[in-house]
Amino acid sequence: MYRFILYIIGIFLLAQANALACNFKIADFGTPKESVKLDETLMAPMLMPDRFGGENLIIPLEQICKSNEKLYGTQLIYLYIDNKLSRIQLYRPVMPDRNLMDFAMQKYGKFNLPQGLPKNKWRGNHIWNLNLETVEYIVTDIHDGHVEIIDIVNKLYLPTIENYNEKVGEWLDSGQ
Repeated sequence: MYRFILYIIGIFLLAQANALACNFKIADFGTPKESVKLDETLMAPMLMPDRFGGENLIIPLEQICKSNEKLYGTQLIYLYIDNKLSRIQLYRPVMPDRNLMDFAMQKYGKFNLPQGLPKNKWRGNHIWNLNLETVEYIVTDIHDGHVEIIDIVNKLYLPTIENYNEKVGEWLDSGQ
């Protein structure tokens, strides 16, 4: 009977982990945008070139993580610079929850929030330095409310991203 109960608990935990899992990395850093293969029955991803030498491949996350309804409304954005995947972002604007924060803490590790401050009022960022990647979780205000972002960069592409961000910053500073 004891083994049966442990077996049932193990199956439950495994099912829970699979339900919460979301493998949004459908391409490796450095690969071209043509390497992204999606189910052909789904809506094609949107490719948006920008004035800074990048191309953003935008995919609704529910197409990749169908079983994780808590992440519906999140956009998966792959930034390609010189046709190489250089950054992955999960972008979740104006949602009345902190589901992306919960996802980040579950996937990359918990971090402390200020005591007494409800998590839906917190604004800021947290960085995880992993072996090959830097992962940053950000919550910030935007004109319609707030946005949650998970920003993932392979450490080999940090100089490329820094150069790209510098171009974006110069454009923002110019007020154009």
